[in-house]
Amino acid sequence: MFEFIHMISAWLEAMLQGISDNFWLSMLFIFLVCIGEAVFILGLLVPSMPILLLTGGIIAQGGLPFWPIFFAATLGAIIGDAISYVVGWWLKDRVKTVWPFRNYLPLIHKGEVFFANHGGKAIFIGRFITGVKAVIPGVAGMMGMKYSYFTLINVISAFVWAAAHILPGMLLTGWLKSIGLSLELVIVVGALVLTAGFLLLHYWKRVLLLLAPYLGEVGRSMQARWAKPKTEP
Repeated sequence: MFEFIHMISAWLEAMLQGISDNFWLSMLFIFLVCIGEAVFILGLLVPSMPILLLTGGIIAQGGLPFWPIFFAATLGAIIGDAISYVVGWWLKDRVKTVWPFRNYLPLIHKGEVFFANHGGKAIFIGRFITGVKAVIPGVAGMMGMKYSYFTLINVISAFVWAAAHILPGMLLTGWLKSIGLSLELVIVVGALVLTAGFLLLHYWKRVLLLLAPYLGEVGRSMQARWAKPKTEP
């Protein structure tokens, strides 16, 4: 298991180190990653956090300059959220019937509730919450938030978000190396733990139902309460 994790971390490090050898390729890569992570729903598939943390580590080691990468990440985040807003504004409620958005109706509903509870603050806060950040800008467009107001919050939050993802990688690199760990290994293990936590948080009933046959009376009680009744053929 640890060999597999080490292999992934080494691959990530090699990939990013290879990209860092070409300044303009690095800029383009970070720019596109930060656009992709903010695009409505599709951003769920883009692992921006580990990539930006690793990029911060490369910056700390002198492999890349800070300011150009920082501004590339910020600009990408701004454009990604703007694209999501436009998609939501254009489709409105029809977004719930269009692929791939229709496959994520619970997440969109969660974004609508979050936006209704927090208003404009949802754009800023939501950018830092895994899962929700992929829908909040689109929901803002769906619900008719004024574009100028959205843009103001979008720009401010993008600067803070980029710094919050790059600077920790820069600060942690030296300390981790001093105790014999690599930033890449810590990020991969952390990502696996966060993924497991996310899955447990969202699918805990299914997990418990899978374990129910081994839990005796408690398991049968859970099956009676949560299991879907089988339909007759």
